[in-house]
Amino acid sequence: MKWLNNRFLLMAYILLMALMVVAGCTIKEDPAEVLPLCGNHSCGDLAMVTTDTSSDGFHYLNPTMSPDGSKILFTADWKAIPAIDHYDEDEFYTLFRQLIIIPTRSSVDPATSLEDQGGVLVRFNGDYTSVTIAGNVVSMGNIEAERRKGGPAWIDDSTIAYFVESPRGYRIFTADITDYQTSQLLTSVAYMEPSDADISGGMFHHMSPSVSPDGQYMVFTRSGCALPDSFETCTGLSLLVLDMETIGDNNGYDAVVHAVTSEFSRIESPKWSPDGTKLVFSGGMDLGGSSGAGTEIYTIDFDAAAFDAGEVVLDNNLDRLTYTGLLPGDPISGVLNGYPCYTPDGSEIIFVSTRRAPSITLHDRNLWKIPSDGRLDPEIFYFTRADDVDPEVLPDGSVLLSSLLGFTTEILDQLEEEAYQALAQSNDGSLTEVEMRSLANDERRMLEFFEGVMAQLYIFRP
Repeated sequence: MKWLNNRFLLMAYILLMALMVVAGCTIKEDPAEVLPLCGNHSCGDLAMVTTDTSSDGFHYLNPTMSPDGSKILFTADWKAIPAIDHYDEDEFYTLFRQLIIIPTRSSVDPATSLEDQGGVLVRFNGDYTSVTIAGNVVSMGNIEAERRKGGPAWIDDSTIAYFVESPRGYRIFTADITDYQTSQLLTSVAYMEPSDADISGGMFHHMSPSVSPDGQYMVFTRSGCALPDSFETCTGLSLLVLDMETIGDNNGYDAVVHAVTSEFSRIESPKWSPDGTKLVFSGGMDLGGSSGAGTEIYTIDFDAAAFDAGEVVLDNNLDRLTYTGLLPGDPISGVLNGYPCYTPDGSEIIFVSTRRAPSITLHDRNLWKIPSDGRLDPEIFYFTRADDVDPEVLPDGSVLLSSLLGFTTEILDQLEEEAYQALAQSNDGSLTEVEMRSLANDERRMLEFFEGVMAQLYIFRP
């Protein structure tokens, strides 16, 4: 949308919204209560982290804040930095994603691009990186530009983990980002499959890394096929835990990992409890002993002593927290519950669900909460009538997330009023009151375009 590049925008400061309690709802039957809204989202303090209008479709996803709270790492469409138009059906735009770091901030003004807000593209290994397969060093090409990346996670304030496409499927890599603003970063593989030492090895995927609070372990998902393109040799999905003291040893081949779950139809997005004794994740219905295409939220216990002793303990105290029944009008495929994470005190779990929010029949993704022991039904936590995904609960209890909300009603109201005031002050009598109000409203409508179009990053405090 080229007209946005030359739009007339006036400086505005984010309004903080009145603190209110979000109404809950039960999953047993269709909720009847009315969800209170502040503007176009749940009541609470909301700040935009990204505010750029550089595209008619960039999505900023998988945000995670550094342990010291100074910066946020996330994924972005190719090519969000530098922002360029994509009307040539370039597959990089839709398939290849980059890692971006932006200073932790609350938005002040709409911006033209991520760079204007301090966003920096994480650049890896100069031109090329490689992995060792069957004893041979195999080039992965320019992973900065040519490889799909995702699942970013912080190991510490200066080191990140992420998954990236390799010749043998997705593998988890680590990188020291101390100099991310000024130099290209060295990156190395965290763990390689034993079969990667064989020329005829299979195709396996390691995704969604998450590091334990004490930094001693990393959990990730694993799936694949012993023979490429051979469905008969394919595994289900499972969770593996890696001993961080061995990460990357011998090009990843000597890293110590053990499975902590059996293989199931679907396991996604594992996260640690604050005390490191439990893992929460999204899984298929077969984890709960039933069938169906939906997903539910599960937890398992993690026994660090048993892991360190080399004991393989699968599905340790597996517990299903959500029970989502089908209601009239629900998708035939079932309701999806995913992206769970613990609150700082471990008492609750925030997660994404496509179940219907109160007062509406749409199945957009919204944020819900449930006690970490599953003793109560889920309640709505954050709702915008748009897709809200990828929550991360911060140490102060606020939530970092990605949403298609766009610019909030309160921000739009203030921008429109400031545009009108500027016109009124500079008016030489050539504009009528109606014309000034109309021009100010035009400024608002240009920003309203981004609702449902761009996935921006937000911090929400309920």
